[in-house]
Amino acid sequence: MQLATIDHDNLAPELLERVDCFNTDKEHYTSLQTQLTEVIQESQRLNQKAAELEGQAKRADASWNKLANSATVDQDKINEEIERSAKLRSDAQALRATAEARTGLQNNLIIRVAEARLKLASAPNAINKAHWQAQLAKVFAQDGMRESLLEMFALSRALFLKSLEEHDGLLRGCNSMRERQAKTNELTWKAFGKDLEKLFGDDEKSAQAPSLVTMPPIVSKEVSVNTPGELLRLKNENLDR
Repeated sequence: MQLATIDHDNLAPELLERVDCFNTDKEHYTSLQTQLTEVIQESQRLNQKAAELEGQAKRADASWNKLANSATVDQDKINEEIERSAKLRSDAQALRATAEARTGLQNNLIIRVAEARLKLASAPNAINKAHWQAQLAKVFAQDGMRESLLEMFALSRALFLKSLEEHDGLLRGCNSMRERQAKTNELTWKAFGKDLEKLFGDDEKSAQAPSLVTMPPIVSKEVSVNTPGELLRLKNENLDR
């Protein structure tokens, strides 16, 4: 259950600027993700095609071996199958060489994607926290909100203190009046929290504050790093390949 939709038109200018900057960086990041995915898919296609050609070459080998062992040897047909097998293997080798040559491009993109994600990673928490704080302040500033909450708290506290007078077992472990007062305050707020839980019912479990910005999911073969040190190690690993 999402509590409210986001009205971007009413965001504070400073927060809106942060959102715009994040979305610009996010667009760059997802563009790099797309490039990485396309490079990986093309390399996979080349290797798959090479495997298919190698399979055809094996079948051509089996064909000319069968012809060579037959009662009637057709040398022209045998030569044709041998040449076809060699051609298929040569084409497969060329495809694998092309795929291997693309490794540097893939490794470079892995590093660039990791850099872009690391730049984005800390922004959502900071932006969403600022948004939630602003929204909470607006809710508290609504007409009558403070008075209603104060009335609820006063009633909850009165009920709890009356109950505490009747059964003070919760305070028997206190060794001084100061400790007793601190424990009473703690339990009063806990009782108020339980009253709010009853008020919210099952909605409390599913209630979610809307996020202003979110991180895109990681794509296949992407490497996520959390610190500049991890990024440096990733660069060293990929540059050595």
